[in-house]
Amino acid sequence: MDWENVREQYQQFKEVKQSQPWFKVYDIGHDILAIYEPYHFQEVISYLIKDEEKALLWDTGLGVGDMKKCVEELWDKEYIVVNSHHHFDHIGDNWQFDKVYVFDHPDMIKAVSEPLADSYVLPQFTDDQFADNAPIRTHTYEFRPIRYELFTEGKVFDLGRRRFRVIHTPGHAKDAIMLVNEEEKLLFTGDTYYPAPLYCFEDTFDEYVATMKYLSEEFGDYQLITSHNEPYRPGSIFPSIYQGFLKIQNKEICPVKEFGEREMYEFETFSLIKKKG
Repeated sequence: MDWENVREQYQQFKEVKQSQPWFKVYDIGHDILAIYEPYHFQEVISYLIKDEEKALLWDTGLGVGDMKKCVEELWDKEYIVVNSHHHFDHIGDNWQFDKVYVFDHPDMIKAVSEPLADSYVLPQFTDDQFADNAPIRTHTYEFRPIRYELFTEGKVFDLGRRRFRVIHTPGHAKDAIMLVNEEEKLLFTGDTYYPAPLYCFEDTFDEYVATMKYLSEEFGDYQLITSHNEPYRPGSIFPSIYQGFLKIQNKEICPVKEFGEREMYEFETFSLIKKKG
């Protein structure tokens, strides 16, 4: 697989040195470091959110690189680890950390307590999922139990000067959450929104519509910090996404493509792949 390994948006950011070629780390402002994995098709981004004496690591990535080593080269003070949702590309290095904060939902609890199914995870790490020039072209998934602490919606992660409140945003996944910083108007979106085709493979589309309604009403003037491809998008994109979701829900638009049990819809500001029906 061949693609441009650094997207255009990263040109505005300063790259931060660390020792592993698998990662590219960028200072995106707001005392936030984006830990980008550009050599796998997921192009997942984890974030180190810094305060004066404490930091928060938002997700642990694919598990291909050594996330803990990366973080501790970037930060030499206390930090906590929080997962955005249970999908494999966001929890890959959970096992490296002494404790991970996870949302109190059965899907999340299962993912950190039991091995993922081989039929699901093994195809994610075949050669064709890696860029041709990737410094690592293989990864063997191996489940390791972790120590975790549960939290619920409304939980506030207080770093000292900065506070991040949890909101539950089901749609992409039933356990999906976002982190809100009201003072700086920052919204860490996890996978509920990112600049690529949105996935809704679970039976959650009506919930996704409700989530997008809420986001469009409450966070249109926020800076979105997304977990795939590129970090930044404006919250002003939410109302048009919500209107598109409504058209799908009301069957006012037909899919542009169907494949197996899934169908794809395209709009000017986003696209969506969902289960049929």
